[in-house]
Amino acid sequence: MIPSTTLKVLTLIIYVLAIANVANVMVIQKDVYLSSVGDGIVLNYFGSEEVYVLTSQLPPESFDVRVGNTSKEGVYSGVVYVRVTKQLIDSTYKYLVALYSVSPFTANITIVSGGRYSTETINCPPNVTIQLTFNLLNNFTGSVRTLPQVPIYLSTPIWSLAVLALTTSLFITSAVLDVRDYSRIKRDRWGVQESIAVIVRYLLYSSLISFILSTILTIGTSIYMSITYKTTSFEFSWLLTPFIALLVSALAYQICKWKGWYDVVDEE
Repeated sequence: MIPSTTLKVLTLIIYVLAIANVANVMVIQKDVYLSSVGDGIVLNYFGSEEVYVLTSQLPPESFDVRVGNTSKEGVYSGVVYVRVTKQLIDSTYKYLVALYSVSPFTANITIVSGGRYSTETINCPPNVTIQLTFNLLNNFTGSVRTLPQVPIYLSTPIWSLAVLALTTSLFITSAVLDVRDYSRIKRDRWGVQESIAVIVRYLLYSSLISFILSTILTIGTSIYMSITYKTTSFEFSWLLTPFIALLVSALAYQICKWKGWYDVVDEE
């Protein structure tokens, strides 16, 4: 490994030679987002002739950098390995790798970012210097915004139960008052079944209104959460309790109607 200053001088010489048509240079730049320990770069190369490699330096306290090569049965290969060993401080690090060979060779670049792997293959022509510039971007802090936690009263159906309880208590109160009035007005024909029928009817009204309000609140809450907390989840479970209450009360209402308990209630 050579110092970055020396590498810059060598790169400048290569550019001058390229202008003079004595040497050719292929420049490739890549952004690498480093967000956890273990992220980094693995560059494997192999060819039929020796591949010359120049690399710059990185802070040894933050990066584990290894460069190695081998030759076996006419195949020359090597690896450039860069790995993050601790949380980074600076926002950006530049890492330069220059490859050259008199014969064609292949380079495989594997980027590890956030535990995810992506690999790219570059077929390098002969007598061309491949200059790889890696922009190592610190994604540990600052770059990734931590979203605020969704409050429990928005992530659970507690409020839908509160709506159901409120509407039920109001309508039950009205039902009791109506039963008292009906029993006084229709004293001779009023019985327990008629009182039950009136209460069931009011429960049907309350469950229907509760289901409508819960649906509106669920849609509104989902829109609010998508804007504030960047989550677009629509929980149908929030509507389960109001829906079951509506279904049960509708079934009870149909039974009361089928038994004729509303004949006395609805007569003029």
